[in-house]
Amino acid sequence: MRRPRSRWAGVRLRVTASAAIVTALGAVIAATLFLDGLHESLEGSLLTAAQEQADTVDAQLRAGADPRAVSVSSKDDLIIQILDSAGAIVATDHPHVRVPLTSSPGRLQDAQVSGLPDTYAVYARSSIDGKLVLVGLSEEQVDQADRTAFLWVIGSAPIGLALLAWVVWLATGRALRPVEVMRREAEAITAQHLHQRLAEPSGHDEIPRLARTLNDMLDRIDAAQRVQRQFVSDASHELRSPLATLRQLGEVAQRHPEQSDHAAFVRDVLAEESRMEDLVQALLVLARLDDGGTLQADPVDLDDLVFAAATRLRSARPDIRVDVHGVSGGQVIGDPVLLHQVVWNLATNAARHAKTTVRMSVKEVGEVAEVIVEDDGTGIPKEDRERVFARFARLDEARTRDVGGAGLGLAIVAEVVEAMRGRITLDDSDLGGARFTVTWSAESS
Repeated sequence: MRRPRSRWAGVRLRVTASAAIVTALGAVIAATLFLDGLHESLEGSLLTAAQEQADTVDAQLRAGADPRAVSVSSKDDLIIQILDSAGAIVATDHPHVRVPLTSSPGRLQDAQVSGLPDTYAVYARSSIDGKLVLVGLSEEQVDQADRTAFLWVIGSAPIGLALLAWVVWLATGRALRPVEVMRREAEAITAQHLHQRLAEPSGHDEIPRLARTLNDMLDRIDAAQRVQRQFVSDASHELRSPLATLRQLGEVAQRHPEQSDHAAFVRDVLAEESRMEDLVQALLVLARLDDGGTLQADPVDLDDLVFAAATRLRSARPDIRVDVHGVSGGQVIGDPVLLHQVVWNLATNAARHAKTTVRMSVKEVGEVAEVIVEDDGTGIPKEDRERVFARFARLDEARTRDVGGAGLGLAIVAEVVEAMRGRITLDDSDLGGARFTVTWSAESS
């Protein structure tokens, strides 16, 4: 059994950890740049001070002062050296430092001085008579400031990082709280409670939009399941009727064999079997359409389909006059089997409700091909003309049963026409009954 994921592995922890890691990397980069910049600034200030001191000594030498007099200093962190043109020390305030700090003009950082623990920032400049004035300032204070800043960064960064993580953790938890509420509500919605909906938070950001989207999805699922339940219920009811008839016929024949008419029994059984076969065939067609599979796309002559349906209808209903004088040429691209089903369902529906006549016609005008099927029955009221195409539609008894009495024939017609990008309309016929007009593009369906 798969173990549930720990709550610490959730989105909240991942967001917090990601924010902390990114912030830590940014803090390391920022701290490095800050410490480097601080060090360079302090070193620059120290060299500027050394330069000012060297300029002062040079000015005194140019004024004729004795080198030994101008090199005297009372500061331990300051070294002054005056070199002659040969590079020898002629005056200094640190006589125990016998090695020049540098031998050429310019700036020097981190200079090591023999006998002293500190490093020095040195500034050297040329003076009169080829002399070289050297001034070195101890970098001890710079190093101490660097250490203090480093310790401050090291000490404050974890605190700041922890504070940031805490804020992100709280903010993420607050932001995800509606999602968790929706998750619990969605978990409670089962197939028996599809009428329930998720609470929609106020606002117009992603969370309310997600709730509305999920509720729309639940609406579609609920509607689809209601249709499915109704479909199964109606199909079961329709199958129960012929099965009950067959059982009744069998029981009568079994109990009263001497009174049983064999020919009538066989006729009744075959009629009920045909009714069940038509119903099953209709259900298979609807299932194929519901599946959304790819339909065939072959050239189909509509006039051939209408003539075939008329011939079959005359054989099945010799009491009905089938008029096909209005049939002319017409071709579309579509599924031959389903197009045949459309024409046959319309023909049998018209024959079932006709008094004496069914009229079928085909015409092609420009890029449009039409199949028209009419009858001289009682017609269909305007308020029922949309509902008549629903599965298992129930109107008055004159129009309740189409394919095998199952109420599926016109539903199949409507869905096949829609799947082939056609259009079906229903209005009154001049014969007095209903007129069904199916229209397709003559080039494609």
